[in-house]
Amino acid sequence: MIAVFNAITNIAEDIEKNVFVDCDKFIASGLTDEQMQKEVNAYCSKVIHKEFKKVKSVHGFIGKYSKKYTTINENGKYKISYVAIDNLDLLDVDFSLGTIFGIYENQMDAFHLKAAMYITYGPTFQIVFASKSEGVIYFSYENGEFIEQDPLKLDNKGKINSTGGLASEWSPKHKELIDSFFNEGYRLRFSDSLSLDTHQILFKKGGIYSSPATPSFPDGKHEVVFEAFPISYIIEEAGGRAISHKGRILDMTNVTIEQKTPLYFGSKTEIQKVEDSFLNN
Repeated sequence: MIAVFNAITNIAEDIEKNVFVDCDKFIASGLTDEQMQKEVNAYCSKVIHKEFKKVKSVHGFIGKYSKKYTTINENGKYKISYVAIDNLDLLDVDFSLGTIFGIYENQMDAFHLKAAMYITYGPTFQIVFASKSEGVIYFSYENGEFIEQDPLKLDNKGKINSTGGLASEWSPKHKELIDSFFNEGYRLRFSDSLSLDTHQILFKKGGIYSSPATPSFPDGKHEVVFEAFPISYIIEEAGGRAISHKGRILDMTNVTIEQKTPLYFGSKTEIQKVEDSFLNN
């Protein structure tokens, strides 16, 4: 696992330097937004592949957008899912964006998820790492290296309301739920970058992230293997909870590589309120 972690620090430094610090070369390239996003995603994926190919314990990896599993070491035990950049639409507005990793042992399901990590780039350049043995720890980049900081733990109740999906497509029950949090004084913090929205809740020590099923995304928006499993793992190791309308995310079984899900995560008090709203439907 140490070798995997070190590979991810190398990935973080390369992408921060060559995509975010020097993002003007992409933004001013004359490419359309779609072409630019493909070029950035291709660059980030290339960096990820290059670094993981150096790690003997990595069996292989698969990216959210390619959906092609690449085997690199038949004797390796770790299978890694990744989201190269989680919302490239925000690259030109100086937002922190991120890369998300799920580190699975032998089999890519929730039971075999051994660690999860994400990187935030741009104005906030940090790495968050979660495992059963370490809990959730984060590293800030200082003077050319990543320095370990205090562990991250969620309070039982927070004040962040990070809510996704088009409001015009929310069900009446979901709108009632979201409004109830605002009526209690919760603050809206939503960027549409999953890593950054997770980061906000972790660093503010609690709150609620919600991404419901909508007419545009009837099965939910977030991909289970690439997004929901790793982020839910991090949140639960920090003392929070992560669910869909059908129960705990990390209890999902027989998941396909393309499967999506609604996603709700955060402090225990907020998630209990979400569950109560499901029961009242």
